[in-house]
Amino acid sequence: MKRRSFITVLVTIGLLVVAGAVLVSAQIGDDNLQFSTSWTFQNLGAGDAHLDVDFYATDGTLAVTDHVTVSNAASYWAPDYPPLNLGTPFITFSGGILAISDQPVSSIANQVSINTISEKMGNATYMGIAGDKVAPTVYIPVLMKSFGGKYWTELNIQNTSASNIQVRVHYYNQDGSEVSGSPLTYPVYAGSPTRVAQADASILPEDWNGSAMVEAVDGTTPIAVVVNEFVGQGTRMYDEFYSYEGFVSGATRIVLPAVFVNGYGVDYQASTSVQNLSGPGSPATVTWYFYDTTPGNPNAATEILTFTERITTSKSVYFPVAPYVQTLLDGYEAGDGAWVGAVIMESDEPLVAIVNELNLPYHAASYVGLSQGDTELYFPLAFVGAYGFANTSFSIADMSGDVSTPVTVTVEYLADTEQCPGCSNTEDVYSFYNIDSKYQPEHLNEELLRAALSNGTFVGSIKITANKPINGIMNELMGDFNADNFTSFNAFPAP
Repeated sequence: MKRRSFITVLVTIGLLVVAGAVLVSAQIGDDNLQFSTSWTFQNLGAGDAHLDVDFYATDGTLAVTDHVTVSNAASYWAPDYPPLNLGTPFITFSGGILAISDQPVSSIANQVSINTISEKMGNATYMGIAGDKVAPTVYIPVLMKSFGGKYWTELNIQNTSASNIQVRVHYYNQDGSEVSGSPLTYPVYAGSPTRVAQADASILPEDWNGSAMVEAVDGTTPIAVVVNEFVGQGTRMYDEFYSYEGFVSGATRIVLPAVFVNGYGVDYQASTSVQNLSGPGSPATVTWYFYDTTPGNPNAATEILTFTERITTSKSVYFPVAPYVQTLLDGYEAGDGAWVGAVIMESDEPLVAIVNELNLPYHAASYVGLSQGDTELYFPLAFVGAYGFANTSFSIADMSGDVSTPVTVTVEYLADTEQCPGCSNTEDVYSFYNIDSKYQPEHLNEELLRAALSNGTFVGSIKITANKPINGIMNELMGDFNADNFTSFNAFPAP
């Protein structure tokens, strides 16, 4: 029996949408921009995963149906994907994917944009959305229209049903009020994604920063939403490019495992956007706990700052200019005008949050705040020197709420021998308190793990098992510092 494990990924030459798990994405219309997408399936089951993969164009047409088998993990690149038959002359496709699998699978999509005038490249990653994670109502903690003169967003909304529907987008200001003229209504074809760019929403003022709720008008049809964020102006549009997935529920405890002010000596910064799902009628009382996660700190997380505030609907914080930034810098063990840490938020109302990571001037990535844990985690992609330029690092957090005892993990590196002939599987067992990070080029070069490498490189996936519930994020960084080659995605829990 095949499971409706949806994955939605947008494809344009693109962007790709895959369902079975759901990944969604799209792009601002600009004749100077070209887009392509790659996607990865990771098999979380006991046997080979057999997937039916349907590609839906944005007009509702079922363009292609494919069938693939995945043993461990498999990656695909839209321009070279034979079923799309993009070939020569250059043919474009814009749409999404719905995939159905007979085994539990996870998926991520890497989007690539190229500005043909500035020649800047951008990369962004979002997670496939499983069938049990789509819903008639989806929450979006940050949207922007020309915010600060250069920040823009767009919603990509996928209909996971077999019938055409309409969706409503409710826009909210930072003070909790709904934008005048909201909500706006849009049609979405069966199986397909539709793009809603905030630049096209006349009800939104310039220099706007707020949040949204997206709902199926019929109140029952499950939808999936991915947000693309862009930075730049005119011919420099997409100097930074990042994505995150919409939320179908919130939590009263959120963990942000990687937050920076002038981090790592190469100008890593971070911001967070938080949304109160109870809405303006029930302001949330939120306590923020800041932790120092200095590498080598024996406790791995020392609380250095706490404060409490009220959040009506949403709040965005750029950490380098926050009023408490000097306290963070003073509390950092390195004492060098930088802070690397983690944040835990506790609330009396359900919250959702995202973090935007910035490695200035061009690198940017987003991840979703952690709210639940599992004793098994999966990362579909992990690299060391892949393709000559790609590396990854993960950050994992103790989600048990009791950080007085250590977490013991087994980290399994599972080689993709098609992408990396000669790479091998390996594993490491170690313990940590509260928060831990591993940079794959350093981790896999440790003496007992080095055999996994092939000529100094590794391409594969990761499985982590733990004695306590954990969760985490993966950062991908590719070597060209003149392009936005920084992306991030969250771990997948056990099926």
